[in-house]
Amino acid sequence: MTSRLRVRRPGTRFGPYELRSLIGSGGMGEVYRAYDTSKGRVVALKLLRADLAADPGFQERFRRECELAARLQEPHVIPVHDFGRIDGVLFIDMRLVEGETLRDLLQARGALDPAQTAAIIAQVASALDAAHADGLVHRDVKPENVLLTADHFAYLADFGIARSSADPRVTAGGWLMGSCAYMAPERFSDGWVGPQTDVYSLTCVLYECLTGQPPFEHAEIQQLISAHMLSVPPRPSIMRRGIDRAFDGIVATGLAKQPAARFSSAGELAMAVREAAGSGLAPAPAPPPVPTARPGPTPGPTPGQPVRTRPFPVSYENPNDTGYSPYPPSRSQPVPRRARDLGRMPVLVGGVAAAMLVVAAVLAVVLAVGNRPTRDVAAPAPQPPTASPTPALSQPVDGADGLGFIGHPARCDAGNPPAAVLRTAQSLAVICQAGPDSFYYRGERIRDGANIELANAVRSSGGFDVTNPANGVRYEVRPQRLTIRSGGHVDSAEPVLQYAVAK
Repeated sequence: MTSRLRVRRPGTRFGPYELRSLIGSGGMGEVYRAYDTSKGRVVALKLLRADLAADPGFQERFRRECELAARLQEPHVIPVHDFGRIDGVLFIDMRLVEGETLRDLLQARGALDPAQTAAIIAQVASALDAAHADGLVHRDVKPENVLLTADHFAYLADFGIARSSADPRVTAGGWLMGSCAYMAPERFSDGWVGPQTDVYSLTCVLYECLTGQPPFEHAEIQQLISAHMLSVPPRPSIMRRGIDRAFDGIVATGLAKQPAARFSSAGELAMAVREAAGSGLAPAPAPPPVPTARPGPTPGPTPGQPVRTRPFPVSYENPNDTGYSPYPPSRSQPVPRRARDLGRMPVLVGGVAAAMLVVAAVLAVVLAVGNRPTRDVAAPAPQPPTASPTPALSQPVDGADGLGFIGHPARCDAGNPPAAVLRTAQSLAVICQAGPDSFYYRGERIRDGANIELANAVRSSGGFDVTNPANGVRYEVRPQRLTIRSGGHVDSAEPVLQYAVAK
């Protein structure tokens, strides 16, 4: 396509820059590791699509925004060394940061623990507050634009496509420069873009750090846009075991449909996240760290340096915490250390007293029984178990046989053939038939193994419905989709990847 940047090979020259390797590419252009021969340093060089330089309006906006970005001196903003136009191509010369993106980290590890999440969000918020104080709105906050060094010092990149909040709105189609999964509702309705637009996007990043997935996911872009504009924000506590319910209120405020109802600044959001990360029980153990990370707790911003905040429009208070988890903790889940430390001395004293009473009772029983004559009693001969044949499935499902998923809680008891076996990207589930009109549901979340069993599943609309009597959460199992509903709204709608029944 003529509108795209022509392919450039490592080793070729672009003005004073020697292109050494391609770091990444996107809708706006490409980023190279390059050597600046005039200044003798290695930089990150962003080359924009050639057609953008042909648009006078874009050229003027590009120059203005780069000047604003170059003024920012906040430690978590990647410095802009230079910008301009060479051979008809717009470029931005930036500091080269060695490390990985937050997207790389999430893909390698899945969800992050709340403490690490809070540290990353605080650093990105500090960069945003500095930009907002200078009248600059980023408009494209997403995991791909958060760069992390080996010790997880975070930088916010790509201010080059931001625009001044005092400027007129971007022309139609400009929203395509961002990523829809993280874009605020006003971006889709031609509304005014301001600091709260970035707060919304940062809250989307927060949700993905906590759960491993964006708050709204749809295959069709129009459905995704509708979800941002109309759907109730999902609750992270329902999607991942160990997430404190305080995060539900934070996400609800940060993803409010009206900008004025969100946090007044990115720093205010970061402070709420930091408080929530220290208010709940320890989350489930995180996966092993990536090889580039150092062992030990993840450092955050420089100690003693508070997150800078700048109030913008007045924010509303967080709604009452209403989150819950439909998946109970595993019975083998160890008691979190913080819970064990609470009231340690009274528990120890009470435990010693109780233990002494138990020992005394056992001694009394032993003495009483010891005075009685004993008889040899023959143990009954063990009966060989009767094996139930495993049924076959109507079609293959990865990791499953005729009773469900092998080695997982989402599996039927022997003699209870599955009326449905399904796999989604997030869940494993089975509907098991215990009798002619008796069914039960067993589901498991793949990410952390949280699982649940519910009786009284009933046939409905070509599938099955089952409701958790403890909290009213309803699971709707269909060949095309697994839907989880509560409180009148959809908490999760997962497309089914594989579906089968017992023959």
